[in-house]
Amino acid sequence: MISIAFISNALWVDLALLAVVIIGLYLLYRSRIIRIQKQKDLLESQVKQRTIEIIKQKEQVEKQKRMLEQEKAKTEKLLLNILPREMADELKNKGKAKARKYRSSTVMFTDFEGFTKWAEQYKPEDLVAELDSYFIRFDEIVNKYNVEKIKTIGDAYMAAGGVPIRNKSNAIDTTLAALEIQRAMKEIKAQKEEQGLKGWNLRIGLHSGALIAGVVGIKRFAYDIWGDTVNVAAHMESSGQVGMVNISETTYEAISEFFVTEYRGKVKAKNKGEIDMYFVHSVKAELSENEDGITPNDAFWHYVNLKLYSNINYKNAEKYIVKRLAGDLPQGLHYHGIHHTKDVCEAVERLAIWEGVKGEELYLLKTAALYHDAGFIHSYESNEPIGANLAEEMLPNFGYTEEQIKQVIDLIGATKMPQNPKNHLEQIMCDSDLDYLGRQDFYPIAETLRQELVEFGKLEDNPMQWVEMNIGFLSGHKYFTSSSQKRRQPEKEKRIEELKNKLAAADK
Repeated sequence: MISIAFISNALWVDLALLAVVIIGLYLLYRSRIIRIQKQKDLLESQVKQRTIEIIKQKEQVEKQKRMLEQEKAKTEKLLLNILPREMADELKNKGKAKARKYRSSTVMFTDFEGFTKWAEQYKPEDLVAELDSYFIRFDEIVNKYNVEKIKTIGDAYMAAGGVPIRNKSNAIDTTLAALEIQRAMKEIKAQKEEQGLKGWNLRIGLHSGALIAGVVGIKRFAYDIWGDTVNVAAHMESSGQVGMVNISETTYEAISEFFVTEYRGKVKAKNKGEIDMYFVHSVKAELSENEDGITPNDAFWHYVNLKLYSNINYKNAEKYIVKRLAGDLPQGLHYHGIHHTKDVCEAVERLAIWEGVKGEELYLLKTAALYHDAGFIHSYESNEPIGANLAEEMLPNFGYTEEQIKQVIDLIGATKMPQNPKNHLEQIMCDSDLDYLGRQDFYPIAETLRQELVEFGKLEDNPMQWVEMNIGFLSGHKYFTSSSQKRRQPEKEKRIEELKNKLAAADK
């Protein structure tokens, strides 16, 4: 019995020791786990703290980067206020900008009338603010038309089209900008007058030609232009009138097909002799939205692209035949003179645009108008074939193809009386040749025809007989195109009634 009890007690001791060992191991394990967890928590805390620091550093770096970009943008914007982008980029990349020569550009000068007098009436800060308000408006307008502002000199503002990026449309772009600036001046003046204030008046001058453009200086950069073109443009401004856009002959030649112009006469320019000057009044009605003479329409830009990129050198063809007509037409052509050719050219251009003619067909019509009466150089009778022969002989020199020349010859032939056009272009040509029949200037033009017929022995000098002939001719005449029927037929019918009344009054 003692032995069994002893064994039982020993077993319990062993079990107790085992339990102690197990508990010890568990506590050791637990302690290790806790220590590891603490190390893990500490590590995570350190990682988190480090991450926060890195994020803060990154944010700081990004903030500094943004600040640098903002400063860079400010610097670039400031640089672009001084230099064109192309020049600024070249200057940044190469440390210098090369001067460039431009064969064709258009310079615009503006100047306020009586600025010295205005300056005496303003406080300095008010004067600068007023001047600044005008120049800001000018800046907006020239940017709209891709014209580069060059600089201001006191109250003078200078800009140029075709620099620093070359383009063929610089004279047209600069003219549009000049016209809009003058309209803006009128709007500002009207607003000021409503407030009981006086608005300023502006002269604008334009000239097209070659110049040199580049960046000068090493401390304060300045983009500038030099050359005779700049001097002549300044002369056009000083020779102009307030509220008007005054242009030189070279600018006129580049833009006259698209704008309403007025010849002013000649002005002397240093080292240039006498220069022809013109006022530009507006965009041609048929080339503007709603015929308002202000906003160019799609036909305007189509016509511009045709002029700039066509293989046909219409301008030189025009110069040639106008020179021939001016020098070789016989005396006594009161009606069929060069003025009639120019009138038909304007009419055919206007009517073609109304009729939606596009592409080089427009130039073919204008060319036919130029040559349709050229035969009068050699003969008063059957002049159309002679004009056609002149066209066939000369037009190859100006880029016209054989097919185009044939079309021109057919168009000239269509004007022979009695008119019998065979297609749309010939209808336009016929209506343009007798466009004046339905215009308000019918009587003075008809009188030139009467004088011519009398001088060449084709008509007796009998006023009433002439009235009867006009009634018969107008009554038998027909306009072929819908545009002429709409725009000219009503006026023609008025002329018929007026002539009939005149004849009836004479018979009483």
